[in-house]
Amino acid sequence: MIREILGELFHKESFLLFFTVLSYILGIVGFFCDCSVQTLTILTAILLLFLVKNYVGWRSALFWVAIFFVGYFNAELRIKNSDELCVIAPQNVSISGQVVSIPDDGLKSRTRFFFQVDKVKFADKVENVSAKTFVNVNGNGDFNIGDYYEIKGKLRVPSNVSNPSQFDYGKYLQNFNTFTTLFAQIDDCKQVNIQLKGSKKFLRELNNLRQEIISEHAENIKSPNIEILGGIVFGDDAVSPPDYIKKAFINSGILHILAASGMNVALIYGIWFFILSKLKIPYRVNVVGGIFVVLLYTLMTGMGASVIRAAIILEFILIGKLFDRDADSIALLSFVALLMLLFNPAYINDVGFQLSFIVTFGLLVMSPPLFKKVNAPNWFSSSVFIPIIAQLWVAPIQMFYFNSFSLYSVIVNILILPFVTVISFGGFISSVLAMVKPIANVVCLVFDFVLNPFLSGLVWISDYFSKLPASLIVMPKPSLLQVLLYYILLMLIVAGLKKEFTRKISFSCLFVVLIIFISGLNFSKSSELIVFDVKNADCMLYKTPKNKYFVIDTGKMAYGSGKSQLSYILGEYLKDKGIRNIEGLILTHFDSDHAGGAEDLIQDFNVEHIYVSSLKNKSRIARRIYKYSPELVRGGQEIYSENNLKITTYLAGLDEEKENENSIITLISEGDYNILLTGDAGVEAYQKVERYLPERIDVLKVGHHGARGVVNKEMIQRLNPEYSIISTGTNNYGHPNKVILNILSPTKILRTDRNNAIKITKGKAFVYNSKKGWIE
Repeated sequence: MIREILGELFHKESFLLFFTVLSYILGIVGFFCDCSVQTLTILTAILLLFLVKNYVGWRSALFWVAIFFVGYFNAELRIKNSDELCVIAPQNVSISGQVVSIPDDGLKSRTRFFFQVDKVKFADKVENVSAKTFVNVNGNGDFNIGDYYEIKGKLRVPSNVSNPSQFDYGKYLQNFNTFTTLFAQIDDCKQVNIQLKGSKKFLRELNNLRQEIISEHAENIKSPNIEILGGIVFGDDAVSPPDYIKKAFINSGILHILAASGMNVALIYGIWFFILSKLKIPYRVNVVGGIFVVLLYTLMTGMGASVIRAAIILEFILIGKLFDRDADSIALLSFVALLMLLFNPAYINDVGFQLSFIVTFGLLVMSPPLFKKVNAPNWFSSSVFIPIIAQLWVAPIQMFYFNSFSLYSVIVNILILPFVTVISFGGFISSVLAMVKPIANVVCLVFDFVLNPFLSGLVWISDYFSKLPASLIVMPKPSLLQVLLYYILLMLIVAGLKKEFTRKISFSCLFVVLIIFISGLNFSKSSELIVFDVKNADCMLYKTPKNKYFVIDTGKMAYGSGKSQLSYILGEYLKDKGIRNIEGLILTHFDSDHAGGAEDLIQDFNVEHIYVSSLKNKSRIARRIYKYSPELVRGGQEIYSENNLKITTYLAGLDEEKENENSIITLISEGDYNILLTGDAGVEAYQKVERYLPERIDVLKVGHHGARGVVNKEMIQRLNPEYSIISTGTNNYGHPNKVILNILSPTKILRTDRNNAIKITKGKAFVYNSKKGWIE
């Protein structure tokens, strides 16, 4: 059966090259994910199956194993784990060097770019280095690629991932051979005039040309249309669209058009070839012109991964046409993937790269048999079925990275195709002609008169569908196993379309669907408490046996144009797990390190109850929370119960100015197992509520990040906790206090600054490891 399916999916030559690339990719994945043994085991198992079934010979199998090691060692040689700046960080420095990426000023009052450093000054030392850093400048300056600057700021190494579902910023920067960030003020950036040469001069002039052309268009096309035109024609780094446009395009499933992609390459060449054919231009002249058109468009877009992929494939096809040679599409796609990954193995971590190749592969294998089955006019099949196929192949990756699925994406992509076609080609041709400065103004005026209604129509379609009910469905993050099974299912469907849905293929499809469904079920009926690492702040999540969720405090509020800790830590975890409903939010008090992310939680999730310690607090955070009608807790109030579980809240009732001691104290009792969460309350508050507490507390969340006065010996002797948890991080307050640590020494002390996120379940404690997950 496997031989039949492979025979239907691939020609012999394309299969050999495809599996060569797959072996190479497994080697790269083994390096980046630190799972080389596992990936080699998977490859070996597949090859043994092929050998037993006589699909391949020993030589081919050994060759593919060798290719695996080529992928692994190429990645190891080309991808560094640190650089000279890592040794210096963290401290205040002055760096000198060049801007090596197009500056991103899309964030409010902030500019970001990669910076090639050749000199660094620190602690009365000056060192010559060769390393990159990612610069964040507070303020918008006139930065440009190739500019030479002296910048003073704080050099840092990104924090390690210490929470489940947390974005690994350090790993992301590693893809660009960058291991540090520099935070600076605009006034601390001093430009130095130098003579540019070579590639930097070319990139500077190319970027300047792009900005000049966009400025010409901006005379006739206003926001948000100009940003959309810039994204389609010049790539997503040309002009940043307003946030409401991004949100509308995400909800309607067409965000991909704001970044020039392989689709734009195909559209522009297709229209070029069609027009010149109608003008009776000789075939070879048409093809040669197309080669230069594709090359020019690729340069104009800033050479993103999807554009490069499409351009290389198309250029190979066109060169083959000049010599009357046709290439196997899958073999060519595999060859291009191999070329790009040989050049830069880190491309494998680029979501755009993954989406680009997966969707293209899906279109190549699924479109021909489906079109043949449907037997409809080619224009109809291309307009209707290509968006459907693309959505089928992109869905698991979209859910894996973004936890979302656009319900109307297929319909919207069908509707916008004529709009995008006109905008892509019209924007490209007008921009090329606008390079001739004497006629630039007139050319843009004429073309923009035509393009503006199409851009407005695109915005209207996106806006209309984004506001429909359930336009964006938040999904749990699928496991890698589920993603793999999904693509196996699609391959089985393709085999069925090419041949017939035999009993074996149909049964296999149903079997794979069943495994995907079962692997997604949650059979856990145990409670668990997760104390997230939010540095010197508090944020916890409690799950009951019946899968009801309580959030206790929400970490720090957003700084500047950034996100709150809740958004990028707890919020991402809830999305990954598919959790939308929160039974209760307990805000122990209104300090910004406890209630800073509360409003984000309330706005992004369905929160049934909000519990607060006071309705008279005058802080800005409190006033914003009061808009959502919170409930004032009472001392000894049982706020939730199920079976043998009870959640009870207590208040010390002290003077109002003692806000920390008036924190909500939460007791979670499941049978005879008790967890006590104290907010920022200490000994004084404890003495007020002591008589209401059970004889023993198994887990104590220590108050106020372990500050002086939160526990004493009598309190620990009375409660006798097995675990003491301290939520803390780097701070200037001396948290946790050494005296407090000494008092807690009879217990098992767990600290988020040393142990990362902490989970308590079934009476056991687990700590989070970014590579291994939860470990005991």
